Amino acid sequence: MLLTLAALAVFAQGPQKCVTVGGNRVCGYECADNGVRAQCTQTPAGVCAKNSTQVMCFDPPLWLAATWGGAVPKPVCETDGTNIACGYDCKREGVKVACASTPSGICTRQYGSITCFDPAPEVYGVFGKSVPAPSCKAQDGQVACGYGCIASNNQVACARTPFGLCAEGGGSPTCFDPDKAVICAKGTSTAKAQCVRQSGSVFCGYACARAGDEVACAKTPDGSCDTSGPGKPVCFDPPMRGGSSACLEAAGAR
Repeated sequence: MLLTLAALAVFAQGPQKCVTVGGNRVCGYECADNGVRAQCTQTPAGVCAKNSTQVMCFDPPLWLAATWGGAVPKPVCETDGTNIACGYDCKREGVKVACASTPSGICTRQYGSITCFDPAPEVYGVFGKSVPAPSCKAQDGQVACGYGCIASNNQVACARTPFGLCAEGGGSPTCFDPDKAVICAKGTSTAKAQCVRQSGSVFCGYACARAGDEVACAKTPDGSCDTSGPGKPVCFDPPMRGGSSACLEAAGAR
């Protein structure tokens, strides 16, 4: 609730408007109509665009206002004359248009398509405006965006957060990211996980342990794995608690 109130305090500015098209009336902050249909943004930070066939409005995620720590950058819209996309880092490729949904998101044009990626909400909850820049990797017709991207066996993969990692195992890339509760609780000190290869497979997490040919990893930095018993190691993760209200509510948005 604290984040919602903070976000509304930032967004609840500027005059509200209403438009009527085709007997339908819509209201918001910024409105657009093409004579056939109309839309309005729900916050002053939003943006609208129109062409002869479409009207589109886009509002940045509500949780972004508090995690960003100030005025949210104004999004933009891109159109090829028929299709419209609104957001951030918009790209156009032929008749395709696409945008990221958050200011630190990215889009890339590869192989005739557009791939977009947004850092997870909890990453904004930890870093605010200083979210580490994601990147994209392309190989053999495949594209992936995020963090720590790798390519293996004609496949590409990326972690979803700066705290994640990817490794090759069994000819295919495997990625691991700490849970959102871990990231909010640990913040920028969230420990990097590890990956262990065993019998052609890769296992990623924390405190990874081997018992014969078996491997197991904990899911949190505070977890542990026991190898004293028979068979596969047994891992335990205590509940993760804590974190700012902004991070926790942003994390709950996805």
